[in-house]
Amino acid sequence: MKLKREDVKYLIIHQTATLKDQTTFEKIKKLHLRQGMGNIAYHYFIEANGRVRKGRNETTAGTHTKASGMNLKSLGIGLAGNFNLEEPTNSQLESLEKTLRYLIKKYNIEIDNILGHREVWNSATECPGDSLNEWLVDFREKLKKEKNL
Repeated sequence: MKLKREDVKYLIIHQTATLKDQTTFEKIKKLHLRQGMGNIAYHYFIEANGRVRKGRNETTAGTHTKASGMNLKSLGIGLAGNFNLEEPTNSQLESLEKTLRYLIKKYNIEIDNILGHREVWNSATECPGDSLNEWLVDFREKLKKEKNL
């Protein structure tokens, strides 16, 4: 399904819920293909070493967040890791921040529309895990302070 530029209003952050050092882009893509998703669910994927991998094309709807029809109005960014059990690496967080800043500017995303999967209304999930969600809350606050300078 096509995703038009003007439809992208949200950025949704995910974890793979697998240990980050045992998780690769290829493994997750293979899993998602076996599950019938047609591709990796996310538009971007950040490996443990911070390498950003391109997933789905930005003009193709993801399969990362069914709740609230989010797949049709968002881009998904997945990080390798289970952030209820481990912390994201500094390299992952640096890459996530760069990717988010790029997408915020490209799509004119409102700060409060940068969400962890669990923050999407009607999502019954712990994704993106406690430590990554805490980082995300702090990141939004940082962006709000920068905006007010």
